[in-house]
Amino acid sequence: MALIKSKTLRKAEWMPFTLPAMLFLFAAGVLPLFVSLKMGFFEEMRGVESFVGLKHYAWALNQKPFWSATSHSFFFSGFTVLGHLVIGMGFALLLNRGIKALSFWRGVQFAPWLFPPAAVSVLWILIYQDQYGLLNEVLRGVGLASWTTNWLGMPGTALVAVTITSIWNWYPFLTLTLLAGMQNIPGQLYEAVEVDGGGAWRKFWFITLPHLLPVILTICLLDFLWTFRFFDMAWIMTHGGPAKSSEVLATYVYKVAFHTYRFDRAAAIGGLIVIFMGVFAVLYLLAYKRLEQK
Repeated sequence: MALIKSKTLRKAEWMPFTLPAMLFLFAAGVLPLFVSLKMGFFEEMRGVESFVGLKHYAWALNQKPFWSATSHSFFFSGFTVLGHLVIGMGFALLLNRGIKALSFWRGVQFAPWLFPPAAVSVLWILIYQDQYGLLNEVLRGVGLASWTTNWLGMPGTALVAVTITSIWNWYPFLTLTLLAGMQNIPGQLYEAVEVDGGGAWRKFWFITLPHLLPVILTICLLDFLWTFRFFDMAWIMTHGGPAKSSEVLATYVYKVAFHTYRFDRAAAIGGLIVIFMGVFAVLYLLAYKRLEQK
């Protein structure tokens, strides 16, 4: 009996050390989330707050701008994650080959990740500038002047331009994660493929990719959740324009809250965003569980 009590006490020793962090997390993250979600079920009229149920959620679901912003968010997040994965995998494979000056090239690859999104947004605004921007200057220099355009000022290119900026800013994170995963793969597996006459493609397809699948699944989910709620880059570069062509859910929530001062409706839209992210988290858990069973 004394031994059981001793083990129980030892297991509880970690609690005092983690309690400050847990209290801070609750106060800074969990509590504001619940307060915001609660606001979406109430409406204040003349200083009196009344429960209205799903009224604000129904309002949001009947708004065309909400669905437009939702489709833009999925486009932005989906192609951002795809770009991160493709570029990150490519550079991770190159860095994993043991090239010369490996430390230098690692530092070069991770440079975009060091800059905050606000600074990156300003940098790429200058690159996309229609008259003197670097991109249009390069196009004119190679004889493609007809391709030049106002990249952030045209409905057909604004969201794509913001997506490319996001890809450039965050792909080093996937490079770092995938590279760490590759370096944990036993070298004997690659040697076995070489003995069987397999080349680089067979090594990647049968050894590297299967071992990295759990890492890829996890990091892509986290990346999607981060970009789906992204605000600062879309707001700084386009303010959701032109003609709402680059409006994402985060900028739409901001406008509903601070342009129309309907914080209850903005809270309901935030609740829908939480539901979207929850659905993807559940899909991730199901996919990860299925992957573990193989």
